[in-house]
Amino acid sequence: MRFVFLVPDLYPKSFVSKINTVLKITRLKPLSDFVRLRVMPVDQVFGGTLNIMRHCAVARSCGVEAVLATIRGKDTYAKNGGLYDLPIIRWADRKPEDICIVPDLWTELIDEVKGPAIAYQQVPIHTRNNFNYNSDRVSIWTDSPYMEAICAAAYPNKAVEIVPNIIDNKLFPFIPQAQREAGLLFAFPRKGREFIAATQAHYQALGGNYWKFELVDGLTIQELAKQFQRPQAFLASADMEGCALPPQESMASGIIVVGKTAKGANFCMEHRQTAMAAETPEAAAHHLIELEDAALRESLSCNAYQYISQYFPDRGPKQFWQQIIAQYARSQSTTTTEKCIQEALLN
Repeated sequence: MRFVFLVPDLYPKSFVSKINTVLKITRLKPLSDFVRLRVMPVDQVFGGTLNIMRHCAVARSCGVEAVLATIRGKDTYAKNGGLYDLPIIRWADRKPEDICIVPDLWTELIDEVKGPAIAYQQVPIHTRNNFNYNSDRVSIWTDSPYMEAICAAAYPNKAVEIVPNIIDNKLFPFIPQAQREAGLLFAFPRKGREFIAATQAHYQALGGNYWKFELVDGLTIQELAKQFQRPQAFLASADMEGCALPPQESMASGIIVVGKTAKGANFCMEHRQTAMAAETPEAAAHHLIELEDAALRESLSCNAYQYISQYFPDRGPKQFWQQIIAQYARSQSTTTTEKCIQEALLN
């Protein structure tokens, strides 16, 4: 039994930019589909890909064979996110009996898979019913109650299983608030630059002077993990999230999360329990004023860490994979028995 996790190939930004320029000029859907499905070029390591890598690593830790698969079959992530020393095969070299986990952006490929397949729906805008989801060999996974509702609408009468995100607590160790840079707040400009700027303006208008905003972008996951040892707060600014790993990695690190719940995707943000939820810049600014209180920060930090610890690799994710491995082992055993009976009857 082998689990095969499909991930895109990581290319230099210049290469991906040139491809996107050509696709934009030609506007040919067949060419666009070919590039997306047969080249799969990306120029950054997205959270969903990291989450899939972590699932592969946890599956392997449970004693089952598990590999990543890319179009080229090469480790293009080595310097930019290849964290877990995972074996990689070419997608074309998968075996008929492999159990293939296919991310949402490439679910058309599920109809090419001969054996069991899992459509892993992580991003709302990429959730499509472009494959035979009613097949008994196909399962649907997702990662939050918000996404579960989206999948229920996209795949009527099909069971949808919520699987745990995986938060790497070794990469993102807990550091108490008192040992962090006082007043430092991180924000990701590629996820809601306007929200960040408006929050900062409202905060300053309220007379706030404790929080210092620092915009973070373009870092590898290793570099980001190192930088996450510094701030006391993280501003969640995205309108919509898939895995929403940054807020959860913040919680694991001891960083206070304040800001948007991203239409429900940041399901770990329980207001005044694990985070300070704020859907508008005005609300976020008011919460930042409140978070100048060290006692409140300490309480939220500890609560958030306790909550998010259920997603550490050796906890919920390990239990999940033990169950999944047992489930597919029973299924394969049943299939083998049925084949033996059929062959005996034919003879």
